[in-house]
Amino acid sequence: MKINEFHDMDIPDEIVPKPDYDVAADLLIFMRNDPMFYRKTFFPAVETYKENDKDTSPIENMIKGGLGQYCQKFNILNPTDELMGEGDIQELALKIIQDEMEDISEGRSPHKKGTKKYKKHMAAIHANGV
Repeated sequence: MKINEFHDMDIPDEIVPKPDYDVAADLLIFMRNDPMFYRKTFFPAVETYKENDKDTSPIENMIKGGLGQYCQKFNILNPTDELMGEGDIQELALKIIQDEMEDISEGRSPHKKGTKKYKKHMAAIHANGV
């Protein structure tokens, strides 16, 4: 290769290194702690998951949207698919589901809310630490 051929090579204007931290963990903290994102996106996605048990697509879509907002807010120039692949998104969705399972299962009773049986059932659940 001649020295003048180096000018013909396609070199990107700016090479953006990958972040040196766990993007998924940082994204989860962002999604939970940003008040507008939590109120408008995170909470509704978890509620949709509760209604449609076993369908993780609302949570996965929420993560993809959250990743875009995260990159925009913190001026991260890497492409989102480079930061988190489909497998990473599915893993994060499962982590969110596991974290939320306590809240999802808590408060369920076969009895009508407000009745004596309901109150007794809920008292028993909380007394047993379940």
